[in-house]
Amino acid sequence: MVVNYYGILGCECIWDQNGVFLAAPAGVQVQSLQQLGFYTAADGRWYKQLSPQESAYLESKRNMAVVDLPAQGYNFGMVSGTASDMEESPEDKKRANNLCLISLILGHGLSLFSYILTQIFDMHTYSIFGTAGLIAFILMIYVRVKYPKNKFGKVLMILYIVEIIIAIIVLIAIIAACASCLNDCS
Repeated sequence: MVVNYYGILGCECIWDQNGVFLAAPAGVQVQSLQQLGFYTAADGRWYKQLSPQESAYLESKRNMAVVDLPAQGYNFGMVSGTASDMEESPEDKKRANNLCLISLILGHGLSLFSYILTQIFDMHTYSIFGTAGLIAFILMIYVRVKYPKNKFGKVLMILYIVEIIIAIIVLIAIIAACASCLNDCS
């Protein structure tokens, strides 16, 4: 049986005592395979063990030559049935968490370091602080787009949004205070 699995066409279906496995055809992008949970075996091929729901579905279609997964109108326990709804692999999770940590260090660690340099050595490092903050924000956006299921990325996004809202409120308060002072001075 040939299985078209989330856009990877021509996967070989392997029935084993340990379950149902798919073997990806040669030439598929490694990143696509990793996002779908495939792993490399000793023979160099990419394999994926199917969930019990997917296995049961394939068992019901065993007499067919070609089967599409996900099937139209069939729910395998995923919200919308797309590949992006699948859980992220451990490598993706680690990579996303490392990028989030770098973003957090750039956004907050360097700002603390910049503040210390300004207070102790009277060094004005505002340009470094601003550049690091911008890079941290861009890195957070990259993590949210590339790894949408990552929880650390979601928390980091909420943290940055709250900080932006607080900065806007403080800016509005300063502008209002300055306008009030100008009105009182005249």
